[in-house]
Amino acid sequence: MKCRMEPCSNEQLEKIVELIKLTQKNFRDRAHTKFKECGFTLPQLSVISILNSTPNINLNELSEKLGLSKSTVSGLVERLENHGVVIREIPEDNHRMVRLSLSKRFVDKDSNIIDSKSTFINEILKSRIISFADSEKIIFALEKLISLFVCSRKNSGKD
Repeated sequence: MKCRMEPCSNEQLEKIVELIKLTQKNFRDRAHTKFKECGFTLPQLSVISILNSTPNINLNELSEKLGLSKSTVSGLVERLENHGVVIREIPEDNHRMVRLSLSKRFVDKDSNIIDSKSTFINEILKSRIISFADSEKIIFALEKLISLFVCSRKNSGKD
C-alpha cells in the first residue's frame, strides 16, 4: 500500500512563515542586547567569526559564507577595518584580489569577542534545555524547509 502525503494547508504555510519571522525577531533582539555590550553587531561578529576560522578569505567568499550581498559585506568589512579589527591585504601575485583577515592587535586584545557568537547561541539553546530528540526534529524540519526553497527555486529556473 502506497502512503499518500497530504499537502499542507494555506493556514499551515502562513503559520510556518509567522513562526520563522518570530524566531528571527527574537534572535535579533536578544543578539542586539548581548552584542551591544561588546560594541559589535551580530553581522559584524559573524564576519569576525568567519575571518577567525578562515583567514585570508576574499570578499566574494566571505559574502557567500554570510549569505549577504557583496556590497553589504563590503560595508561591514570597511567599518571593522576602520576600528582596527580587519586588515585588507593585496597579494603581490594578483593585484585585483583582496584578502581579509583579523588584525593581530584585535586577536591579541579581544580574543574573547571572537567566541562570543557561539557562546551566545549555546546560551540561548541550553537555557531552554532542548532534548537531543527535539533538536533532531528541529534540524530535520528546517532542512526540509530549506530543501523546499531550493527545489522551488530550481523549478522556477532561477538556478
